Amino acid sequence: MGSPITNGTWDGFTGSYYTGFGSGMEGIWLAISIILCLVALFVGVKHEKEAYARSEME
Repeated sequence: MGSPITNGTWDGFTGSYYTGFGSGMEGIWLAISIILCLVALFVGVKHEKEAYARSEME
């Protein structure tokens, strides 16, 4: 993967290393997580509205 660590230790290592840099997957995972949050929000709102309507009928 092109790791700058070649001697097997962390001695002298002075930087962060991110293996997913430039792959484009960050945007995909961000979009998936946003969509899942919105789905959860809409399902929760729908459930709460239905529960409130049922409680008003009783």
